[in-house]
Amino acid sequence: MSDGGAVDIRDGGVVAVDTAELRAAASDLGGLAAACEAVRGEVDRVVVGLAAHAASAWSAVDLAVGLARAVDGVLDETRAEAEELARALDGAADVYEIVELEAAARAATLADDQRSLPLMTRRLAEARSRMPDAAAEADLLLAAWPLTRHGPLHSQIGLAATPLGAVGGVVVAASGLALTVIAALGRGSVPRSDRLSGAPVPVSIAPHAAAAASGPRTLATLAERMPRGDDQLRVERYPQPGGGNRFAVFVAGTRSPLGFGGSEPLDMTSNVQLYSGARSASYDAVIAALRDAGARPGDEVLAIGHSQGGAITSRLATDSPFTVVGNVTFGSPVQVAAPAHTTEVTVRHTDDPIPALQAGGHPVAVGGPASFVAERVADPGAGIGDIALGAHAMDAYGETAALVDGSDDPRVSALHELLSEFAGDAPAVVTTYEVRRPE
Repeated sequence: MSDGGAVDIRDGGVVAVDTAELRAAASDLGGLAAACEAVRGEVDRVVVGLAAHAASAWSAVDLAVGLARAVDGVLDETRAEAEELARALDGAADVYEIVELEAAARAATLADDQRSLPLMTRRLAEARSRMPDAAAEADLLLAAWPLTRHGPLHSQIGLAATPLGAVGGVVVAASGLALTVIAALGRGSVPRSDRLSGAPVPVSIAPHAAAAASGPRTLATLAERMPRGDDQLRVERYPQPGGGNRFAVFVAGTRSPLGFGGSEPLDMTSNVQLYSGARSASYDAVIAALRDAGARPGDEVLAIGHSQGGAITSRLATDSPFTVVGNVTFGSPVQVAAPAHTTEVTVRHTDDPIPALQAGGHPVAVGGPASFVAERVADPGAGIGDIALGAHAMDAYGETAALVDGSDDPRVSALHELLSEFAGDAPAVVTTYEVRRPE
């Protein structure tokens, strides 16, 4: 896996721009234009003052006139550039103000916030009426945003036909087209009020005791503990000094990418069910494993999932009987509007086709105040390895997790603090699980 460069860490959503700062900068530039005029006035006064004594200061007058002409040219150019840039910044602030209001209105709709929605709707209508040109640009930005979030993936699809040869090119391009169509269905961004449909699915679980471990302290540690081999799930129980337990559950990705309805619950049947909003055997297997490990309704859970596992852990935050204090997903096909008590950490590669199903995710930040989205290009360029979805591999996400840990972003520090406080110092009781769907 080649180095894709630095990781981008942000709140998530369409806008990562402070409109107040844009307007402040525009105001500063307006002040610069006014200052240019003030300097011009001072130079003119000096020239006029010297001209009054032309007989004794003829050489200074001649020099001052030439200097004034040169200064006029520079000041005119500087003032014009300052005024143009100020107008551009004000215009950008207008566009982003409408985008922010549109995102806020959508967020209120997703959260079924009937108190805020009428206010957001009215403010949005007023802004659109006041700034019609900005509204048109905002609409273009909102329409293009889901497509541009995974630009490297689309670029690789476009390059597929020549570098990969006829067969590889067709496979990658067809896969990209299919993913684009599926993402357009809008199931990748799940509202907070949405609930899985259907009755619980029967599953069987086989627990295996594992070596005790200290609590995870970093995002990379979470990635390292993702189940591999025969185990699909891992549950860590952290006994608390005052009694009770906290839990972390690690859910692997799809184990049977071509299987439908067999004994493996982490299969394509579960993928389709989860993405369409239906209850799956894989989701119920996670619920059963947590209960087997001792988790009771209301207990605090840290949920970590890769790929389909991320779709499952995201639903734990909104659908399960447990209190999910943190949801960390690697390459998840969905992003759920997590509640305010959940720190939502979304890690995705912009050249990974699976998180492209999110279609950019939610237009606003979701989860608690320390939540963030971390993105990077995992494997730039197009190559035969793209057919194997190398950018989706857990090893690639482990590399990204380490880059995030090395960031000085305060949200990353907040995540480290959450992990340290959540697990505590006592060794974790670790259980891994093999889960099966009865045939």
